[in-house]
Amino acid sequence: MLKSNPLRRVFFAYDAAAPDGGVAAADVLQQLATLRPVLAATGLDCRELAVGLDFHSLREQLGEPGESLVFNLVESLAGLDRLQTVFVMFLESWGVPFTGSGSAALYLSNHKLLAKQQLDGVVPLSPSCHLDRTGQGVFTPPDCLVAGQWLTKPVECHASLHMDDNSLLSVTTPEELVERLRSLEQRHGCPFFAEHFIGGREFNVSLVEDREKGEVVVLPPAEINFTGLAAGKPRIVGFAAKWEEDSPEYLATPRFFPDLAGEAGLARELREYSLAAWRCLDLAGYARVDFRVDSTGRPYFLEANTNPCLSPDAGFLAAVARAGWSVSDLCQRIVRAAGVDWPN
Repeated sequence: MLKSNPLRRVFFAYDAAAPDGGVAAADVLQQLATLRPVLAATGLDCRELAVGLDFHSLREQLGEPGESLVFNLVESLAGLDRLQTVFVMFLESWGVPFTGSGSAALYLSNHKLLAKQQLDGVVPLSPSCHLDRTGQGVFTPPDCLVAGQWLTKPVECHASLHMDDNSLLSVTTPEELVERLRSLEQRHGCPFFAEHFIGGREFNVSLVEDREKGEVVVLPPAEINFTGLAAGKPRIVGFAAKWEEDSPEYLATPRFFPDLAGEAGLARELREYSLAAWRCLDLAGYARVDFRVDSTGRPYFLEANTNPCLSPDAGFLAAVARAGWSVSDLCQRIVRAAGVDWPN
């Protein structure tokens, strides 16, 4: 049941470190410019909330719980992706409603290895490898075929950080892969893992909770078009392809919305596996689930993004538009999913 208290204030929360520059700053500004006018048009008092590690100050800014909502755009805290969950834990303990998933779901989905462990047996997963506390390689499943291509990724960083052409490597022995992970962890100071590379198509599936109807809406799946990449370039969405607008990788990997009428099985599995990941990871509000599809047409789960970007050029709003919704339609569903009423 939705809360009876009328919504009067909205705090757009973002990492205080983000405006220092770079893609994070541009991302925050674009999202604020997109969302704030929509909610302000309803008469709501819209404020910005730069989130740092001073929670006493945050508590003073938010005031007493009631009549306020935090629109959570925090994807990192103090510049660290892995601390994203801490802010939501604070909101939960203080009783302030907020958009998107709760702290447990955020932590689980942002830790890519834990997410894969949670989803084992629920959705198809490609084999993976990570280092244990002693620096030894752990393969899942233990008897997986190692020889072939593997893609290395940070365990708890998102937005394709530390992903480039060198992230895709061909190995013949377990020792080669383990040594690469050790090297990456030493260089970047954070844990890495590797997935057996699925060299086919890549899809993004956006989902929105409709709390009034008690359902999760699966928006039209988007596909990445890799055909523009030069011969020999890895068919991946690395950091450059995601953020550097003048790079060859960005320009050569546009998204599009394929007509899957002739691929009913694929369309059904993308939908079913997205919903299964939503339920298993206990997601809420809105999210995006990414897949790779092999040559047989079978989708493999990549990751779940609990705070997908809501800027105009991002994939989530493209899927919203493809579904025939306005940004206001989306905001109403996100706000209601947070347990508060949309202003009349």
